[in-house]
Amino acid sequence: MVESTQGLPLEVRLSAYLDGQLPEAEMHEINAILAEDDDARMVFEKLKLGSEFGARAFEKLLQEPIPLDLVRNIKEAGKKDDEPPKADFAAIPVSAAAPRRPSALWPKALAASLVLFLAGGAAGYLVGERQDGASQLASTRFAPARTWLDDIADYHRIYARQTRHLVEVPASDKEHIVEWLSASTGVPFKLPDLSDQNLTFEGARLLVAGGKPAAQLLYRNAQNEVFAICFVQSDPIETVTALSESMRNDIGLVSWQKGSASYVVVGPSADPSLERIAETVSSTI
Repeated sequence: MVESTQGLPLEVRLSAYLDGQLPEAEMHEINAILAEDDDARMVFEKLKLGSEFGARAFEKLLQEPIPLDLVRNIKEAGKKDDEPPKADFAAIPVSAAAPRRPSALWPKALAASLVLFLAGGAAGYLVGERQDGASQLASTRFAPARTWLDDIADYHRIYARQTRHLVEVPASDKEHIVEWLSASTGVPFKLPDLSDQNLTFEGARLLVAGGKPAAQLLYRNAQNEVFAICFVQSDPIETVTALSESMRNDIGLVSWQKGSASYVVVGPSADPSLERIAETVSSTI
């Protein structure tokens, strides 16, 4: 907490107030100023808009999907870290660095902090100077655009936890599943046999993804993990696109497009067999 912002520009004091970085006495002082001064309130609202603008931008970065390969590499590195160290090499002693003198360090740290503090206030104020329509524009620009894959991931997260109600139509009625989902989605298909991938077909569901009817074919492995093949009708293309991996939290997706349909294989994000399953499905469905 800063000791005092007395004597600093109003914009800086309001920025510190917005961040809750003022002594209690100055908080009361700023409250009184905002209650009585229309101009101060206007500046404060602009600073607040700038802060929300930055928060939305940061939130968008956090929601970017993480590549599946990165997730798997991190998990593999974690497993290696858990292994006991090998005794092949003797440890090399490293001499401790001489402690730096605090008296020479704190003025630089204080100066750097002040620069960052002033820069933050100025940035917020400049963003707040945008016209009244800036708030709506920022909301539109930084709102993450949902796709049919987001809907599929949400469905999978729910249905993969089901036991008695995993499917809508059981695997024993395969002919009906093909006829029903082909007519409902407008996508003709064959049921892929994934027994070579140690997956057992459990049945199917009809979903809505991206505003379109979507088929969901559900499979289960020996570890009771659920995998799915989903597809929707899409604008036709002449070639088959390359497989594309993405992730939605704990859900891994491998998607592609072929003809007039878009497909995706869904399963646990850490499972290394997702791409292999997708390759099999893309050549047989």
